[in-house]
Amino acid sequence: MIKPWTREQIATNYPVDQEGYMRLNMNALLVKEDEHVVLIDPGAADFLPARLREEYGFEMSMPLAQVLQAAGVRVEEITDVVFTHLHFDHGSGAFKRIPGNIVKRFPNARYHVLKEHYQYSLNPDRVEANTFSAVFFKRLNEIHWLEDWEPEWMKFTVYNGHTRGMVVPELNTGEGRIYFVTDLIPMEVFLEPELYCGYDLDPEMVIREKQKFLEQMERGSRLILFHDTLKESVYYS
Repeated sequence: MIKPWTREQIATNYPVDQEGYMRLNMNALLVKEDEHVVLIDPGAADFLPARLREEYGFEMSMPLAQVLQAAGVRVEEITDVVFTHLHFDHGSGAFKRIPGNIVKRFPNARYHVLKEHYQYSLNPDRVEANTFSAVFFKRLNEIHWLEDWEPEWMKFTVYNGHTRGMVVPELNTGEGRIYFVTDLIPMEVFLEPELYCGYDLDPEMVIREKQKFLEQMERGSRLILFHDTLKESVYYS
């Protein structure tokens, strides 16, 4: 039996306002490996339509470029941007608006997305049709297919429950594995196998995929939680 995340679970695990709403983070991952400076899921753009900003209550306390600068990286130094999927809260931050145009925020980076997912995002299920940032990718001179990039330190697995063709990158640091679990396990509470998110395209598939992932994952691995407001990561034991 599967079950959605209830208001009671929200209030028990996370701070909520008087109306029962809570804030979600957008925790990107910055990876430095040899000559590569890789950013995974750069979050939402700062020029989203007012409708979306109001509907989701977007607040950006610090511009993305400033966040990276605090980490000691300039936007020009990013060599690769990896998108687990193209929902606007995960991918639109890779673009910026200039007068009369929208361009790459990371001018020297290659933008990597799974070809299967990109093609799906151009004609998605109507349930999630308004959540994609794929329109921005039409402005790129070149899109790099993630499946064609095979660095020794990273591999990925494809999942189809949250959206079709979403990937979970697995990073081998030499001292343990890191999984960027994106919207497969967006917050720590979703480690409970039977829970799913209301935004999942196919909740029953999400439950099966998550259970398989947790069963096969190496114990002691670190999970990066994209949306959690209290913990950016957890070690799964």
